Amino acid sequence: MTKAGFDSIETAKQNGSWTILDEVEALVIPEDLKEALANHKGSLEYFNSLSKSNKKILLHWVVSAKRTETRQKRILEISESASKNLKPEQFR
Repeated sequence: MTKAGFDSIETAKQNGSWTILDEVEALVIPEDLKEALANHKGSLEYFNSLSKSNKKILLHWVVSAKRTETRQKRILEISESASKNLKPEQFR
């Protein structure tokens, strides 16, 4: 690997992007999403009933948000859809 490649790895380790998907792969539900799911009747049960791959898709969608507002919007969309036993529209 070239020096530029090693530099890219170091940058990713410093800014957190090197490990951002570790918790997604482990199916760890972030606290803010867990709280939103708990606040919408039936949402947590529906989310837990999803396949591992569907959970990973939704968790990745949450953690990949660059802005806090975007993350909160996605969390709200997931929890509201889950209360209707649905995934967010773009994932159906």
